[in-house]
Amino acid sequence: MPSRDVDALISADENPLLPLVLRLLRAQPAGISEYELLKQIEADGAHFAQTADAAQLALFQKHFLIMNALYRLQAALWREERLWLTISPLRIALDTIAHSAAETKLTAHGDAALRAYYLDWQQFIATDSDAVAALLASFWTRYAAHDQRAEALAALQLDNAADAQQIKRRYRRLAAATHPDRGGDAAQFLAIRAAYEVLKQC
Repeated sequence: MPSRDVDALISADENPLLPLVLRLLRAQPAGISEYELLKQIEADGAHFAQTADAAQLALFQKHFLIMNALYRLQAALWREERLWLTISPLRIALDTIAHSAAETKLTAHGDAALRAYYLDWQQFIATDSDAVAALLASFWTRYAAHDQRAEALAALQLDNAADAQQIKRRYRRLAAATHPDRGGDAAQFLAIRAAYEVLKQC
C-alpha cells in the first residue's frame, strides 16, 4: 500500500492521473510500456476528456500527463518506500535496488533534463500544435543516448544488427500499417515515427 506521504502527494497534486498511474504500476510488477500504460488509462475512463481536439496535440498532452505523473512519483516512492521507478518508453516499473544505486540515479541520472521538462507545467500549457510538430522532429534527437538506439530498434521490431536500409524499410511498413488515416492507432504511429527519428541520428 502507498505510504501516508505518497498518498498526500497524490491528493495534493494537480495532475489527476497520479493515483491511477500508481495503481496501474503496482498491478504490473514486471513492468509496462508507456503505450500499454496509456491504453489502460484510456480504458479506465474519461481521464483525457480535457485534451485538445487536434490528434497530435492531444497525444502530446496525454504523454505529458503520464510522464509528469511518473517523474512526480519517482522521487516520492524512493523516499517513502525505497522503490525505484524505472522510466523508459518500453519499460516502466517499480524496482527494488540498492540504496546507493538509487541515490546516484536520483542525483546524477542522465534523464535530469527530461525530468525537469516534464515537471514544468509551463511546457504543457505553452505547447500548441506547431510546437508538437517541431518536437516530433527534434525531441528525441536532443535527448538521445546510446541505450535509446536499442529501444528505438525494439520499437521497430529490429535487432541491433539492422542497417540503415533495413530500418527505413521497416519504418515505412510499420508507419503505413499504423497511420491514423488508414485506420491505425495514432499513439503507435507517433511512437514508430519517434523511434525512426532517433535511429536517423545514430
